[in-house]
This record gives sequence, structure tokens and C-alpha cells, in this order.
Amino acid sequence: MMSVYDVAVIGGGPSGLYAAKCLAENGLHVVVLEKKEEIGSDVVCTGIVGKEIFREFSLPDDSVVREIQAMNVVLSSGRTLTYKHPAAFAAIVDRKTFDQNMTRDAQKAGAEIDLESHVSGISLGKEDVEIAAKKAARFSHRLSARMVVLATGNDFRLNKQAGLGCPKDFLLGVQAEVPAAEEGIPTVLVGKDIAPGGFAWSVPAGGSCKIGLVTKAEPRSCFRRFIHRFYPGIGQDVLSTRPKVKAIAQGLVSRSYGERALALGEAAGQVKTTTGGGIYYGLLCSQIACRVILKAYQAGSFRARSLAEYERLWKRALQKEILVGYYARQLYARLSQTHIEKLFELAQSDGIIPLIQQTARFDWQSELILDLLQRAPVFHILHGILNRPSFFRKYLS
Repeated sequence: MMSVYDVAVIGGGPSGLYAAKCLAENGLHVVVLEKKEEIGSDVVCTGIVGKEIFREFSLPDDSVVREIQAMNVVLSSGRTLTYKHPAAFAAIVDRKTFDQNMTRDAQKAGAEIDLESHVSGISLGKEDVEIAAKKAARFSHRLSARMVVLATGNDFRLNKQAGLGCPKDFLLGVQAEVPAAEEGIPTVLVGKDIAPGGFAWSVPAGGSCKIGLVTKAEPRSCFRRFIHRFYPGIGQDVLSTRPKVKAIAQGLVSRSYGERALALGEAAGQVKTTTGGGIYYGLLCSQIACRVILKAYQAGSFRARSLAEYERLWKRALQKEILVGYYARQLYARLSQTHIEKLFELAQSDGIIPLIQQTARFDWQSELILDLLQRAPVFHILHGILNRPSFFRKYLS
């Protein structure tokens, strides 16, 4: 007998789990289909989230390993700037604990969690969606739902089957975790010879250290050079494990809803384009998705016209953040090492640090970026490579 649900959420990351919790709390029959054996395992993520996330989304904070108030910025030349915020602005979480807390909350609300369930296809009908899945790689099963939420991360196969859009641009991230005797503070390393078009990091927390980078270039080659240069003592041990590479979506998705389907989180391009982080944006859009789905449920229709409000609302909330960050990253990728060094010197001498201390918000960065671009010393350094596309003109005016 085929199982029948109101909503099937495909993907058991934070976005999918939070959506399942919110929908189940409001009386819908919800299932989460997750292909992994264990939620929260084998995640390529620094685990850094803004502190506000726990209060804003009513999340337990027992996953927090440590809070972040300061960080180092290191250039290829070895020059270092230590930034200290007036108060802790972010937290490092243990992702397994963080995700499993969300799993527990979703189950407590009444959602079913179906692990080792690899969805191979969806078929959109007039009254429901049929989902084909392989359970634990052993046998196939089918289930039906009135609609699906695609929270599949950077796997876009189902987006295409549902007629939804896919991101057009990506960064590539790679990370390894190694034992660390000393805590230290998080470090960001920048330079075209370190991570072209991106940056590298070292995030110590709880007796270990996450070391990685994001780049537009070939990630494993960049990572190998980075490790040999900055962490020669652990190089062979780290590289022998062949660290996992992850594609990180950049930019808006053209269509995030359709007939009986919507995409959520990274599957919808809801990613912070400055850092590649997606947890906060995914949770925010989960709230929006739940409001729209519940309204559609009450109206008795999951047709595209009933779900269109989802895209209008989430893009109203995040379009500026995503696009400003995207164009700022493109600008950063065009900087020479000389430009980077000059901006570094400016940060130490022109009141930029006080501006960041006063106005920076971990998950909302567009206003700070636009404010910095309007400063005459910054614009002078960037003159010639900042063509100021129409998007920047719109917001800088």
C-alpha cells in the first residue's frame, strides 16, 4: 500500500527539517526523506552561524562549541589584521548536534523522518506527486504527497524534474578537520595565490580545527598548496584522506516554485554569497515557505498560482543581500594582490574598522558593502575595475 502525505520534504538538512517541523506543528502529515544513514554526518561546513539564529528561530543552543568575538585576517604576504567586535557576533556549532536537535524537534512536532531513502524521481500529477525512492540501497518503494519541498542542497536533479530553476554559478569548497591542541581564534586567509576568487580559513573549536577554502579554481590543487604552505606539519595526514569537495550555489534561481513543488535552501540559491553560508537564509525561507504552504492547504490547492507568493516573499527579503554579495564577490575576484594590500592598509587607517564594529550584521551584509563602496578612499583604490553595473548604481544612488 502506498503511503500518502500532505507534504514530502526531500532532504534532511536544516532547511528541510525546520520546514517539516513548522508544517507538522500546524497539523499537516509530513515526511522527510533523507538519503544519509545519519542526519548531520559528513557535512562540509565550518559550523559558523550568527548568534541571533537561536533566538530568532527558537533553536536550542547546546550545539554551540564556542562563541566568536574576534578573528584574524591574513594576506598572502603574511600581514595580519586582528578584528575584534564589541561583543560576540557569531557561534561555532557542532553540525551533527545542531542538525539532530532539529530532527528531534521535527519528530516531536509529528513529522516522520525516513533515513537512507534515496529519491530517484518525482512525477507531478493533477492531484498529487508520486515519489520513487530506493530504501537503504536495497529495495524500491513509492509514496505519494499532495506537494513536495525540495531541500536537496546542491543536488538539482529533482529541480529539473519539477520544472524549477537551478543556480547558474558556483564556488567550490573543500575542508578537512584535524586535531588541535590550542583553540586560538578563527582566521581568514585571502590572496589570489591562496584561493582565487575566494578565501581560506582555519576555525578551531572543541579540540579540533576545520581548515578549508572556497575558490573558483580547481579546489583540491588550491587546498594542497594551501596546506603545504601554511600547515606543513599536518599536510600529509590531511591530504591522504582526500577531503570532500562541495559546490556552493551563487546567485538567484530563476524559478523556485511550480505545480505542487517548491525549492528551499541551497536548492533555491538561498545562500549568503559573501561567505557561502546557507543556514540562516534557509531557515528564514523555511518560515516563508510554511506560511505559503499552510495558506495553500487551507485553500485546498497546491497549484503553482497558490505557491507563487513564496518566491515573491523570499526574494523581497533576500534578493538585495544575495545580489549585492554576488557582485561584490565578482569585484573581489578581479582584484590584484596590490589592490588587496592597499585595501588592507586602508582598513587599518581610515576608520573602516569602527564602521564595521558599529554597523556589521553577520547575516545581513549588503548595507555595509554598499557603504564601503561609497567611501572615497575605497572607490579610489577600485577605480578602473569597478564598472559599477546598473545594480550597484541602483543602490548607490
